[in-house]
Amino acid sequence: MSKKVLISTLGETPSVVTEALDVLKDKGIKIDEVVLLTTMDSDTEESLNLLYEHIQGYYGISKIFPEQTKAYNDIDDEKSLMEFMENACKTLKKYRDMNSDIYVSIAGGRKTMSALMALAVQIYGAKELFHVIVTDSELEKKSNIGYLRSFPKDEKVKFLHPPKDIIKIVRMPFIGLFPWISDITKALKGDSVEKKEVKELLIYNNLIKNNVLTDEGKMFLKILEKVESIPEPCKERKYLKLQEVKHHNSREIAETAKEIMDHFSYVCEVKPIEWREGQTKVKIKENIIEVYFPHRKGFNLGLMLITTAKTQGQLEAVKNDIESYLKISRF
Repeated sequence: MSKKVLISTLGETPSVVTEALDVLKDKGIKIDEVVLLTTMDSDTEESLNLLYEHIQGYYGISKIFPEQTKAYNDIDDEKSLMEFMENACKTLKKYRDMNSDIYVSIAGGRKTMSALMALAVQIYGAKELFHVIVTDSELEKKSNIGYLRSFPKDEKVKFLHPPKDIIKIVRMPFIGLFPWISDITKALKGDSVEKKEVKELLIYNNLIKNNVLTDEGKMFLKILEKVESIPEPCKERKYLKLQEVKHHNSREIAETAKEIMDHFSYVCEVKPIEWREGQTKVKIKENIIEVYFPHRKGFNLGLMLITTAKTQGQLEAVKNDIESYLKISRF
């Protein structure tokens, strides 16, 4: 059975995520993982923390992953736009590579974030793309984290789960272009492609003009190259067995190894290794990534991640991916 994933943009209103989960639950869709695409301002961080605790307790979903656009409080310039778009595309590609059923909500965050997320779905596809609207404007206003923080825990629930009759879902049509990504990338690079329609599409959309990439074309190519540099999924995977770990925190190590493998389709095996550094670090060695970091249980952890990476570009992409994950993970 395919893993079911909710990917949602998030700003200062955490209820947009729980409303999406409630709607999917009513349709008989049990979500296994939640991925939240957001920025790093203090209100959004507070929304993330509230959702992390609430979703685990209310729905029993333990896998909740923030994908944060680093060092940006808003998506309002080219750098932040590029990073958010790259995160959105990478997230979609990763779960598509794992044959997951992907449900995407664009109800949260700034309008720019919603637009970029919808654009990413047009490229990499999803099972469903939708927007959540609450028709009670007063209730919607009080669902903002600025109001929610003043309420006790049990009162927050009514704002996170408004009555079904005031929730409106708008489903959006899209066409995933991912089967043609290779040809699109070639055409943007100036290489020849069999289907002339691909280049015509890029010209019509102002990505190529007079056989030269426009600024938009250069931006689009850069995003595609970074996203497509993520290695292919493993054909066979070997999970770490509890009895293989010779450590008094063997259970925590095995669980952490499994979580990393479940999160990254290109990690085929994880082995515990001796801690050799005094700080969090990620090292590259052939197709192997070595990570060293302090576990929340109070011990230092070293892991060897065996991946499908084959080129230097893929290894660098994996390294960046793992480093970002370690910064936001709750090990």
